[in-house]
Amino acid sequence: MKSKSVIFLISLIILVCTFYNYGINKLSIYDNLSLNLNFTARGYALNDQRIYWSGMEFSFGAEALISANLIKKMKWGETSVETEIFLNQPFGKNVLIDEGRRQFYPNFNIDTFELSKLNIQLKTGMFRIKMGKSLSPFGRSSFPVYSNNLKYGSPFIRSEAILWRETGVFINFKTGLFSFDIAAVNGEENRDTNSGKAGIFRLGFEGKNWRMGASVKEHDGYGSEWQKLYKNHKGFDLMFKFSNIEFSAEAIWDEYGFHRAFSSKDIFWPSSIYYRELFKGYKNPIKGFGWYSNIKFDIKKILINLNYGVYIPETIGNIYHDNTIKRFIIKVSFNPTKELSVFLTGVLENTKPEESWRQGAKGFAGLFGFAFKL
Repeated sequence: MKSKSVIFLISLIILVCTFYNYGINKLSIYDNLSLNLNFTARGYALNDQRIYWSGMEFSFGAEALISANLIKKMKWGETSVETEIFLNQPFGKNVLIDEGRRQFYPNFNIDTFELSKLNIQLKTGMFRIKMGKSLSPFGRSSFPVYSNNLKYGSPFIRSEAILWRETGVFINFKTGLFSFDIAAVNGEENRDTNSGKAGIFRLGFEGKNWRMGASVKEHDGYGSEWQKLYKNHKGFDLMFKFSNIEFSAEAIWDEYGFHRAFSSKDIFWPSSIYYRELFKGYKNPIKGFGWYSNIKFDIKKILINLNYGVYIPETIGNIYHDNTIKRFIIKVSFNPTKELSVFLTGVLENTKPEESWRQGAKGFAGLFGFAFKL
């Protein structure tokens, strides 16, 4: 099965490159039907001292992504298929797993093929309806991302709380400056392990160089029975742009943690290194508040992005959880040609109490690499 997937992926990459060589990034198959194809490959060095204890804090790596959008125009509007596939390089299998690290070992189980998006869309007039896996309608972000791991180099509320992707049915209504989103989704990125579904709502206003909105996500929790966790938010977002300078910000009121008592030693799925998978009280979520501000400078072939955010968790008596997180991020990319870019991401966090086996970890991380885009 894996060999067939590899053959399919290689064939698709060759197809994309062939189209590009003939200058057909946007291919008109026949009247009213078009196909947009994009391909990105990255080679990088990642040094994340926040996970010094893992043995995987510094590594060279490679990854790629393929995106395609097939659009069919009709008398009443248009229908389209959107897809995005991540090609990831996994870690080696010789990993230290002891009593302390066992909880976080699933964080490093990386799928070689990751379905980032796949949805069917129908658009008519002021309405757009789509079903499948798509970008979450909760909030809006404007900072660049230089990794298939969308959480890396993102502000805390985007890396630990708000999901980048949701799976479900999405309805968007837009007229003039006004827009409204409503969605019924699984509440986790992929197929659900809980029959309950989440509702997401966003009310927004948007002009040529500005945007603002308020969002809500409500869910009885993701995961099955005793493993069920809250993931609810209320938040707002804004953006405005002047010439080549763009400012944006987001803030959320957050709810997380287990519904029922559950031992962290029994966690077998990826979990937060900030100890968000905790139990406070029966069906009593842990609360937190977080925000970030972002400024982006686009200067010819150079893009500079600065981001600063704070997350304040509720004090529940756990010294590894209760500390305020302050995170500063700088991103720089240089594009000597249309296809080639050199990128750098730096992350700096405040120090916090650590368990004995995590001693030596530091609050900084860096990513440097090259990207080639078609």
